[in-house]
Amino acid sequence: MLTLIYTFEGGLAAVIWTDVVQTFIYIGGTLVGVFTILHLVPGGWPAIHSAAASAGKLKVFDFTPNFWLPYTFWAGLIGGALFNTASHGTDQLIVQRLLAARNQRESGTALLSSGIAIFFQFALFLLVGVMLWVYYGLPSSAFGKADYIYPKFIVSKLPHGISGLLIAAILAAAMSNLSAALNSLSSSSMMDFYLRRRPQTDDRAQLRLSRVSTFFWAFLLFALAVLSLHKVARVIEVGLAIASVAYGALLGVFLLGVLTKRATERGAMVGMLFGFAIELYLWLGTKVPWTWYVALGTTVTFAVGYAASLLLAEG
Repeated sequence: MLTLIYTFEGGLAAVIWTDVVQTFIYIGGTLVGVFTILHLVPGGWPAIHSAAASAGKLKVFDFTPNFWLPYTFWAGLIGGALFNTASHGTDQLIVQRLLAARNQRESGTALLSSGIAIFFQFALFLLVGVMLWVYYGLPSSAFGKADYIYPKFIVSKLPHGISGLLIAAILAAAMSNLSAALNSLSSSSMMDFYLRRRPQTDDRAQLRLSRVSTFFWAFLLFALAVLSLHKVARVIEVGLAIASVAYGALLGVFLLGVLTKRATERGAMVGMLFGFAIELYLWLGTKVPWTWYVALGTTVTFAVGYAASLLLAEG
């Protein structure tokens, strides 16, 4: 509700500035958590490093040539590169922020620097996971869900002041993602759908409708969260998998427009339909790792879209 209010009233400016504050909160809170665990584990970092290394938890690169493993070097290099191209180059959630920059140079600087920030974030959170594994010495199944481990540690092992900071950090991370999603969904609903059909709508009506759209998407996301609450094993993996289902078709159409001059609107739509259908099938009907969804969906979308463009043009 709080996220809806400031997104509802402040728009993109509110989303960006609250994200800045929330980023400092959850990065700072996580750093506090890291140093706290270091003091709680007997032997500190040397003991954590020794236990994690002997169990293979610190292995960064896995060069196993196995398509069915989700986290290999090849899945990261190919699938990860295309996933990030789609998320940072075509997703409205990121693109709207790049378009809000003063000029192209600032936009490019923001895009490149975000890669460094994301690398640091993932390294930090993975480090927390390894440290918690060493501290508890139990499999994630002992906690019911892997996502329960960190909150359980916070509320049961930390002093009240620090636990409050870390709970705020978790909420800040969630609110940061939610506010950006609400704003981008509302913007896309208005600009790409409503105003294409009714371009003469005055500014006051546009503002009112965009707020109604924001409220609608907030309600829908809340409902989806409640429905999936007890069916999701690991939130981050499920979220990335769902995003990948759409990203392949989105990136394929984007590349059709950028890399070719013979792609047509009909051909692109046919390609996008096929690409999205393939990704749904991969997600729901196969055991293909989610790390390959975008690569496969992009390939199908581009190939079918280009072929359909040529055939429909000739017809």
